[in-house]
Amino acid sequence: MEILVVNGEIEVLDVASQGPPGPPGPPGGTALQYPAGTALGGHRMVVLNDLGQAVYADSSNPAHASKVLGITTGASSQGDTATIQSGGELTESSWAWTLDQPVFLGTSGLLTQTQPATGFSLVVGFPLSTTTLFVNIGEPLIR
Repeated sequence: MEILVVNGEIEVLDVASQGPPGPPGPPGGTALQYPAGTALGGHRMVVLNDLGQAVYADSSNPAHASKVLGITTGASSQGDTATIQSGGELTESSWAWTLDQPVFLGTSGLLTQTQPATGFSLVVGFPLSTTTLFVNIGEPLIR
């Protein structure tokens, strides 16, 4: 309870208590869901096409430079819902990242630690371990 005096009048206010915790968020970052515009493999970068469907991002396509949405967390068939992580930690046991080197968008949504020589360059994250990527999509460098 809180007592407040306003213009000589005493007002008694009930102080609200903390409510119950909300549901937990997605592990490691922000997860988005969009329909797959084509069959999508897991752990590949995507953009949205004109129909709002997820398709592979490509560093050789200048139209994708500022539209990269995130990385698929698993495979999706065309028309199914694709889960896309736009930030935070993502682990994949088949990755073998070199620490202290950024991860770039390559062609066809693939991730690479070799900066593309043509098209645009986009750092999409950095390794926390050989199998964990911290997704952090940067600003594209357009050549």
